[in-house]
Amino acid sequence: MKRLSLSLCLAILVHTGCKRAGTPAVAPEATALRQELQALNDKLTDAYEREDVPLLRELLSDQHIHNNVFGSRLTKDAFLKDIESGVLSFTSYKTPEIEWFIDGNTAIATGLIEALAERGGKAVPATKFRFTRVFRREAGEWKVLLFQNTMIPDRS
Repeated sequence: MKRLSLSLCLAILVHTGCKRAGTPAVAPEATALRQELQALNDKLTDAYEREDVPLLRELLSDQHIHNNVFGSRLTKDAFLKDIESGVLSFTSYKTPEIEWFIDGNTAIATGLIEALAERGGKAVPATKFRFTRVFRREAGEWKVLLFQNTMIPDRS
């Protein structure tokens, strides 16, 4: 828990530091790193959409925490079990808007998710979500450490 709290605090500091200084989210020299992380995020969202649990297992940190829209805090294993068992299923999952904040071995992605999903056989009551995803470089590879999302109510 202390490790997660420290990582979350670092992520918040990186995020607010970038904004407060008025610097761009990604400096020109970090373009290659941003492209690498964007490709990883694209691979991740595709794995969600296809419910590719083995690939998700590779991409998520062993310390991964998934805070879902219903207020549940899920560990990596609990989250993947929900997908494997069919408790959570996706019809579509895209991130059409994303902004990056990168500092050393930590990267934060925030933006918009558009998804169609079911939980427990019932449609998730929104199709758009604001999200924050924290990536951390572990043994030279980027892994998703933390995910948090919030429903944007459909305005029908």
